[in-house]
Parts: sequence; structure tokens; C-alpha cells
Amino acid sequence: MSRSSSSRERGFAEPTVALAAVLALSLGVAAYTVVLGGVGERQPTAEPTLERVHDAITVGGVADPGRLDRVRSVTVRTDGHANVTLRVAGRHWRVGPAPPEPPETVSNRATATRRVGVALAPGRVRPGRLRVTVWE
Repeated sequence: MSRSSSSRERGFAEPTVALAAVLALSLGVAAYTVVLGGVGERQPTAEPTLERVHDAITVGGVADPGRLDRVRSVTVRTDGHANVTLRVAGRHWRVGPAPPEPPETVSNRATATRRVGVALAPGRVRPGRLRVTVWE
């Protein structure tokens, strides 16, 4: 029985090409595992909520404490709890439950702040701070 040279070469691959293919496959599986590893451990972020709250309470770039009643509908979109605080000139307004104190009592907690102009009376605007804290 004679064997042709083509049957001998069939099924063989260069060792470098085979190693490169195995390496590429291994890197792909490792990257997939890293991406899926973080799916279950979602950390809350306060910045998107801060942006939504800012948009809800400002008119012409100036925050109006009277519009804080709109914040409840905005903070409902968070998966956990949210607290919004607006401070200016020794006064403050809060919406939502108080954040847990000390912060170490809750593992998933995030805070974001932003400086805003606050209308205290018609024609009277003072610098203030808008703060959003979210937690699960």
C-alpha cells in the first residue's frame, strides 16, 4: 500500500501557528471571565443621579429649593436609596432618607456634589452645594 505525500501532510499544522491559536483562545476566555466577573458586584454611582436632580431643580442654571419636590420622581430610578441635600448660606433642604452613618456601615455607598447658584428670593442668588448620596 503506497501512501501519497499529500496524505502525510494533511492534518498537520505548524507548531507556531498552533501555539498562537491556543494563546489567542486562552486570552479570549480570560477576557470574557474578567468581564463577567464584575457583573454581579455592581457599585452604585451618584453622578448620574446628581445630573438628573440638577436638571430637575434648576431653571436657567439656578437651583430653586421650591422645586425639590420633583426630586422624588428622579431618585426613584436608582436601584437603592437616595438622599439629596441642598445647602446655602447656613440653610439646607433634604429629600429622601438620611444616609447611614458612619459610611462604613454600608458597603455600597457613593456621594457626588456640585456647586450651584441657589435662588433664595427673587433677584437674590447665593452660591450653594448640591449633594447626592446613593446606597443599597
